[in-house]
Amino acid sequence: MLTAHAAPDNTPVDFTARQRYLTLTGAWVAWLFDALDAGIFSFVILAIAHSFSVKLGDVVSTVAWFLLATGIGGYFIGNISDKIGRKKTILLSVLAYGTGTLLCSFAHNLVELNVCRFIVGVAVGGLWPAAASLICEVWKPEGRAKAIGVMQTGWSGGNLLAAFFAWNLLDPSNPESWRTLFIYASLPAYATFLFVLFFVRESPVWLANREFMKNNSHKGSLLEIFRPPYLKSTLLALAISVLGMLGYWIVFTFTPAFLQSTLKVRIDQAPVFLVWTGIGAILGYLIFGVVAEKIGRRKTFALFFLGMTIMVPVFTVSAGMMTLTDGKLAFTPQNIAMLGSLAALLGFFTGYFSGFGAWYSELFPTSIRSTASGFCFNFGRVGAIAGIKLVPVLIPVIGFAATISMASAAYFLAAIMVFTLRETKGTQLTSGN
Repeated sequence: MLTAHAAPDNTPVDFTARQRYLTLTGAWVAWLFDALDAGIFSFVILAIAHSFSVKLGDVVSTVAWFLLATGIGGYFIGNISDKIGRKKTILLSVLAYGTGTLLCSFAHNLVELNVCRFIVGVAVGGLWPAAASLICEVWKPEGRAKAIGVMQTGWSGGNLLAAFFAWNLLDPSNPESWRTLFIYASLPAYATFLFVLFFVRESPVWLANREFMKNNSHKGSLLEIFRPPYLKSTLLALAISVLGMLGYWIVFTFTPAFLQSTLKVRIDQAPVFLVWTGIGAILGYLIFGVVAEKIGRRKTFALFFLGMTIMVPVFTVSAGMMTLTDGKLAFTPQNIAMLGSLAALLGFFTGYFSGFGAWYSELFPTSIRSTASGFCFNFGRVGAIAGIKLVPVLIPVIGFAATISMASAAYFLAAIMVFTLRETKGTQLTSGN
């Protein structure tokens, strides 16, 4: 068995604490702007439908294409990461999602927009397994979940940036202002590319594994994750991801439209409430990592999934009961505080996302780590397509709030499913296969 040159605590000796934190910073920034480019679309669904004279359901199809692309990117680019390295894959992904977002602003029709968002989706899917594997491979076992939790705050930070950009750049009097939003959202990706290029080092664990892969190239194939002894872990991890993603994408794809439709909140006001969601999520990501190091991955996932099971209907029902003034929600400090507090709690329990990186990385060996985690995590988004496609069909039948609240069922099943996958707390990662 080939192992990386490591100190007694299995931390590669040629990777200093400063370099680990630079690596974490690079992964965090890449994930931050990845989330920005992924998240801005939910704020412009109705505006795009107006620009292209199509129905809401047609624009939702763009979201479906995006989710499918993340699954493809997570699997195939994740496999590329196992072959060419974590750093190179991060660079390719950052460049692709920045360029794809920039091209969205010049789309002439929904087909062109679908193609651009598909490019973004492939890059979003491919970045996560490479970044998560890199962080897990350079971090000590006792701090791995916390490090991934820090990296994951980049997602909520990116959503906060998306809300901030939307709040400041979307103009209710200009139905084409969504194009400007895409242009500005693409620019940070190019600065991120340079930071990663010059300040982030390749994983010593992956480097030490190259000799093994030269002699055992079949061990890094796309199909390896479906062979014994990995098949059970692959399928169970995928099922948990599908349930967690199904609930998340139903809630957060349609919440801005829900606020606009139910409370008559303007397109430039909806992001204000979602800022609270992002703040709550940042706390959730960090706390998840701390709790997971103490009580284990499975129990922590179960707690957060049950929290979402409760908070989704609480949020939608409470929002639907708020008093309207002249047919719309008054933008008062009291209303902002009430809905914002509910949104913060909802965001807090999405902290479960910070657990996937450590848990999935610990389940699989170095040769397929990025492939497996990329497939299991990102194909979870593909499973969410059915949910988001069903939402526009059910809204006219049972209402906006009831439709979104169905996400609770997925979260409850996920809370049960986590106990079918083995606990990995304390697992040490080397290049051993």
